[in-house]
Amino acid sequence: MSTHRETLDLPYRPEDLFDLASDIARYPDFITWIQSLRLMSEQEDQFGIRCRAEVIVGFKGFRETFVTDVDARRKDFAIDVSLVRGPFRKLSNTWRFAPSSNGSKVEFTIVFEFRNFVLQALADANKAFAVRRVIDAFIAEAARRYEKVGAQP
Repeated sequence: MSTHRETLDLPYRPEDLFDLASDIARYPDFITWIQSLRLMSEQEDQFGIRCRAEVIVGFKGFRETFVTDVDARRKDFAIDVSLVRGPFRKLSNTWRFAPSSNGSKVEFTIVFEFRNFVLQALADANKAFAVRRVIDAFIAEAARRYEKVGAQP
């Protein structure tokens, strides 16, 4: 099983970063290896969003489909993702957002284990690179969508 954690200090409001990370239907717009994402169910209210999504990812000839449940709780600025089905024995990830002096402290954690030993070995060898690309895609999308905290208009 592999675990990867990132802690970032970003110059955006926690509310904005929560909105970005919970807007999973738009992930294919800015995460290049997500080939498609289909919301299978979605419930939204003042407390947050709960949904189930089917995701097809592809990278250098590798293509997999998996389904996850997403629980995004606005009052906590917390998002939990859990596996429903797919090529993983285990898959979960969390996002946590909190105010900081620069804007937001972001904590991202992913835990995964592929059923296939070869896929797991490839994932382990490229884990830091893959997570960094996802984090960089979120940072770039935040810069595109939102103003930095303290930025002059």
